[in-house]
Amino acid sequence: MPDFLNQILNFIAENPSIAGLVCFAAAMGEALFIIGLVVPSTVVLVGAGTLIGLGKLDPVSIFIWTTLGATAGDALSYWFGYFYKDQIKRVWPLSRYVHLVEKGEDYFRKHGGKSVFIGRFVPGVKSVVPGIAGMVGMNAWRFTLVNFTSALAWSAAHLGPGIIAGTALDALGQISGRLALVVGALCVIVFVSVMLGRWLILIIMPLFPGAHAAIVKWFASHKNPVSLWIAETFDPAHPRSAGMITSAIVLLVTLPAFFWFVGEISPGEPMVRADIAILNLFESLRTPAGDIIMVFITTLGDGVVVASITAVVTLYLLARKAWRRATGFLAAIVATAIFVPVVKTMLHRSRPIELYSGADAFSFPSGHATLNAVLFGICAVLVAHDRSRWTKAGVFTITAIYVITIGFSRVYLGAHWMSDVLGGLLFGTAMVSAFGFVFGPIRNEKVGRATLATLVIGTLAIVGTWHATRNLDSALESYALRSDRVVLTLTDWQTSSWSQMPLNRIELNGEIEEPLVIQYAGSTEAFAAALAPHGWQIAPKWSLTSASGFVAGETPPEDLPALPRTQNGRRPSLVLIKNDQTEEGAEKASGRWILRLWPSRYQVADGTRLLPILTGSVLHEEILRPMGEFSGPKTDLQAPDLADNPAHLLPGSIVKTRPDGTSLVLAVSTDQPAQPALPRRE
Repeated sequence: MPDFLNQILNFIAENPSIAGLVCFAAAMGEALFIIGLVVPSTVVLVGAGTLIGLGKLDPVSIFIWTTLGATAGDALSYWFGYFYKDQIKRVWPLSRYVHLVEKGEDYFRKHGGKSVFIGRFVPGVKSVVPGIAGMVGMNAWRFTLVNFTSALAWSAAHLGPGIIAGTALDALGQISGRLALVVGALCVIVFVSVMLGRWLILIIMPLFPGAHAAIVKWFASHKNPVSLWIAETFDPAHPRSAGMITSAIVLLVTLPAFFWFVGEISPGEPMVRADIAILNLFESLRTPAGDIIMVFITTLGDGVVVASITAVVTLYLLARKAWRRATGFLAAIVATAIFVPVVKTMLHRSRPIELYSGADAFSFPSGHATLNAVLFGICAVLVAHDRSRWTKAGVFTITAIYVITIGFSRVYLGAHWMSDVLGGLLFGTAMVSAFGFVFGPIRNEKVGRATLATLVIGTLAIVGTWHATRNLDSALESYALRSDRVVLTLTDWQTSSWSQMPLNRIELNGEIEEPLVIQYAGSTEAFAAALAPHGWQIAPKWSLTSASGFVAGETPPEDLPALPRTQNGRRPSLVLIKNDQTEEGAEKASGRWILRLWPSRYQVADGTRLLPILTGSVLHEEILRPMGEFSGPKTDLQAPDLADNPAHLLPGSIVKTRPDGTSLVLAVSTDQPAQPALPRRE
C-alpha cells in the first residue's frame, strides 16, 4: 500500500482501543433521538469493517464495541421519550422535526413492539422509534431485550459489507497498492454522496419550513406581472413548487460557476497549475489493472452508448405521448452535443494527451462528463418525478455516483484535466436543472417510471457492455500512460537546462509555494548517507507515538514528524530533519531544518549511468510551545542562505543563482548504479 495510507492504517492498528471507542460513539450517536440523523455512523462502521478485512483491527472487539454503542444509544432515546413524552414535540430543534416523530408514532402503532427491532434498519424512523417506545410506555425489560438483539443484527449488517470490502481491497493490495487506493477513493465518493443527500433531505430542509411561504408572500405583495407569476408558480400549494425552486436555485449556482471555470483556465491561473498537479497525482496511482477498470468505465460514456440510450428514451416518451418531455429531452441532448464542441473550438485548450481530431482534440469542457450528466440527470428527473423524498434522494445519489465515476475515469486516464470534468459536470447539472424547471410542472403526461428506469439500465448494460468489450484493447492502447521523461546530458543540465525545471513548489490547489533550492541527480539513499555525518536524519514516520508529540510541550524537534507537502502532485521521496545547533550549556534547540526531495520528470545521462533528478526545498521551522503544553512547528524561513543548504556539502556540487536572487545547488551522486532509460510500470 502507499506509504501515507500505511501511516493511517498503522495509526488505527496500533490503537485498537481508540478504534473501539470511535465505533461505540458512532453507533450510539446514530441511535440518539433525532440527533442520529446527522451522525455518519455508516461511514465510520463500514470503514472499521474495511480495516477488519485488511487485518488492521480485531473483529470481535470492534463488534462488541459497536453492539454496546447501538444498545446504549437506543436506551438513552427510550428513557428520553419515557420521561419527556409529548413535551418533545414542543422543544426546539425537535419541534422542526415533528413529522419524523409522527412518522415514528405511526410506525410503532402499526408494528407494535417489534418496530424497535425492525425500525433500526428503516431510514427515516430508526432515530425516533426507541424514543416513541418510551413515550408510549413500552415495558423497559422487553425493550432492553429487543434493543440488544437488534443491536447485534445491526452491527453485523454495518460491519459486514466493510469486512467484505476490506478483504477485497487487501486482495487488490497484494496485486497493487495503488489500485487499492483508486478503488478506495471511489468508495469514498459513494459514501460522501449518500451522506450529503441524506442530510439535505432530512436535516436541512425541515429547518426552514416557513421560508418558502414567506418568500412567495413577499412576491405576491408586489403587483407587477413578474412578481405575481413567481408567487403563483412557486406557491407552496402548487404540487411542483418545491422542485421548481430547487431547480431554479441549482441553475442559478451551476451556470455562473461554469463560466467562472472558463475564466480560471487561462494560462498562468492557479487552476492550470492545480490541473497539472492533480494529473501527476493520478499518474502516480495508475496500474495495469486499474487502467482496465477505468477504460471499461470511460467507454460506457462514449458517444455510441449515449446515442443509443437517447434514442431509446426518446422513442419511449413519444410512444407514451409525452410530447413535451420528449421534445425537451431531445432538445437538451442535441443542444449539449452542439455546445460542447463549439466551446472547445472557441477555447482551444489542449488535452493532456492526444486522442482525437477536430474539435474533440480540444479539452474544455469534457464531453463525457457533460453529455452523461445531461442524459442521466434528465432520466433521473423523469424517474424520480412525484416520488417520495427518500426515493428521489436514492435515484439522484445513484445517478450522481455513476456520472462522477465516469468523470473520475477521464482524469485518471489523462484524457482530461480536472477542471474540464468539473466544468462539464456544472454545465450538465445546469441543463438538467433547466429541464426540471420547465418540464417538472407538467401533469398530463404520464410516464411509466419503473419502465423508463428498466429501459435506461437495460440499454446501458447491453450496448455499454458490447461497446466496452469490443473496443477494450484499442482503448487501452489509446489511453496508455505516456512517458514524459526528459533525458539531459550532464553538461546541458549543469550549464542551462537546470533553469527549465520548476523553481518553486506547486501545491495541489495550484498555489506557488516555497522556492526549490536543490536539484540532485542520484538515489535518495546516497543523498541521505552523504548528509548523515552533518547531523541530517530521516524524519520520523507518522504514527500515534510521533503524532502525540504535538500535544506534549517538551517534545524534541527531531521526534516530531514533518508536515506533509506535495510538489506538483508528487509526494516527497525523501524527508530529512536537522535540529538547530546549540552551544554546550545552552538551552535545548527550539527549531529545526526540514529538507524534502521530490521526483521530477528529468534524468541525467552520465556516462553509463542514467540518474533521476530530484528537486528539493530547505525550510526552517520554529517549534512553538504555547503554555508549555503543545509543540507546534511554524515555518519562519523558506529561502535559506547557501551556508544552510546542505546540498553544497556534497562533492562536486555547483551553485547557481535563481532569478529571485537566491542560491540553487546542483549535485550529482558519486555512488549510483546504472538504470534503464525508461523504467517499466508496475
